[in-house]
Amino acid sequence: MSTPTSDIRHFDAIVVGGGPIGAHVARELSNAHKTVLLLEAGRAGGLTYEGYRSYVTNFHTQVAKDTNSPYPANASAPSPREIDLTQIDPGTPDLNGYQVEFGPQTFASTYLRQLGGTTLHWLGTTPRFLPNDFQLATKYGVGMDWPVTYDDVEPDYCLAEWSIGVSADRKEQEGIGIPFQKGYEFPMLPIPASYSDQVIDKATKGLTVALANRRYPVTVSRLPQARNSIPNPRARPPKPDGRGIDPHGAPYRPVGAVGNPDVGLRCEGNSACIPICPVQAKYSALKTIDKLDRRYVTLEAQTVVTKLTIDDNGRISGVEYLSYDTEGGATTAGRATANIYVLAGHAIENAKLLLASGAANGSDQVGRNLMDHPFSSSWALAPRSMGIFRGPLQSSGIESLRDGEFRREFAAFRIDLSNVGWDIVPDANPPYGDVSRALAKNMFGPALRRHLGDIVPRQVRVGFDLEQLPESQNRVTISREFKDAIGCYRPVIRYGLSDYTWQSMVESMKVSRAIYQRMGIPDADQHYVTSDATQPDERNFRARDGKDYLLNFVGAGHHMGTHRMGLWRTNSVVDRDQRSWDHENLYVVGCGSFPTTGTANPTLTALALALRSTRHMLSQLH
Repeated sequence: MSTPTSDIRHFDAIVVGGGPIGAHVARELSNAHKTVLLLEAGRAGGLTYEGYRSYVTNFHTQVAKDTNSPYPANASAPSPREIDLTQIDPGTPDLNGYQVEFGPQTFASTYLRQLGGTTLHWLGTTPRFLPNDFQLATKYGVGMDWPVTYDDVEPDYCLAEWSIGVSADRKEQEGIGIPFQKGYEFPMLPIPASYSDQVIDKATKGLTVALANRRYPVTVSRLPQARNSIPNPRARPPKPDGRGIDPHGAPYRPVGAVGNPDVGLRCEGNSACIPICPVQAKYSALKTIDKLDRRYVTLEAQTVVTKLTIDDNGRISGVEYLSYDTEGGATTAGRATANIYVLAGHAIENAKLLLASGAANGSDQVGRNLMDHPFSSSWALAPRSMGIFRGPLQSSGIESLRDGEFRREFAAFRIDLSNVGWDIVPDANPPYGDVSRALAKNMFGPALRRHLGDIVPRQVRVGFDLEQLPESQNRVTISREFKDAIGCYRPVIRYGLSDYTWQSMVESMKVSRAIYQRMGIPDADQHYVTSDATQPDERNFRARDGKDYLLNFVGAGHHMGTHRMGLWRTNSVVDRDQRSWDHENLYVVGCGSFPTTGTANPTLTALALALRSTRHMLSQLH
């Protein structure tokens, strides 16, 4: 359906995607008095306090409490869900849910198409990448180098941390190899270590582990988190370009709930960061969108962009979209134009739109190199209470194994220390599962209370975010065979892990065993990824020690790599400013631009890169 010329609107910039990246791009451009059309495929229900509370209520009523359970299903802008992920049957696509999975392993990660994006259900962990993460090929001979270095991005890390309100301790981060510019301090003090963190920290003092014949320390440290704690009285904001500190700037003020700024000014320890913080103490992109200058920003939700149009000179000439009132119902076609176009959606959605448009793919890299942080777990029953289910889901981790010479042979990993026991252990589902299993054994009344009071607080889980290398066969494609309720493409995914990551999974098991031994946990009470795999995927893997291991993993929800940045147009989709090699007025920003994964949760780095790119966008608009 064509759109009458008189109905076509023009802006300085059109930004596709209302998550954290799109919200910040719209903010930076509108602050420079550029007109911006911000298009979001999902609903905008969370922009009022009542609307956000309806998500919390919806979560309480759901039986399956996965990452997207608070947010009503939307046939016009569907999202993948954990409950739809099943074991891949070789040769047969998995058609459950939104993603079409062809294997060989399940891409077991989800995201959310809703205003605010996946920050509505993320954990909020915000570590920086390590300097060596940007130079993996040069340093260790694997993967590929980024077209930017840590020093290039460091000023924008500072801006990003102040923008979303990160709670952390500079000295602890320096201890794991993160450099900072002189005088910089995080805007808020770190979230206190939980009781279980302190128990593990005390037990592992002086512990080292062998990785590829070298020994590395096992050190517990508090995690950087985009979660309100206490403002840091020593901190002053970075200058507008991030280079240096403004000595006269005001200390950071925590941002409360959208629509009710007096709520959510401190983390209350509800143990529900995923899928939803009930008080909005955790950052979400709604907080940035709520403050956008509406004199310059036009926000349109429930608007699915279907195509980018391209003129004879190779410039993007417009976006075509479908707007809907009721999910899965009638749609209205529209078109808008701009001087520059910014795809700021999810890594899978950005790739899907580029493929549907025949855009930015001169290198044949669009959709390729899909990566995640495959997540494996071990779990145990401690001999005494660990104080489980108090505080946020996570407050500390073991970050000392994120880098080392072993990366020449197998992947690095971050170690998550859970404050909620066996939360994602197969078939555990605490504390609901503990109650069900006790009832099945005819435990009631005082006996049931004593049993739960004994077993639940002693649950320990250690998780591993594993590095993954880029591989061209891991990819997102589209097919006319697979479309959603309004006729838009569903993502078709082919995904698997290399031995580089599988071997790391084996090594991580050895680390967790050493931790449990230090904690005095008997071998009989320790469980690993080799135990009866019931998670979405598994593999019988012969490791370097000659032994066979039955391994399984779930996704971390850290989608990366589908429109990677690079120095050459022949092997990348965008340049070091995230501008398309093929279309001079198109930027494709977000986690999809990552050439490699490192081990850090990707949102902070994606946000820093986006802030860096907005300066290039503004220079082009000027």
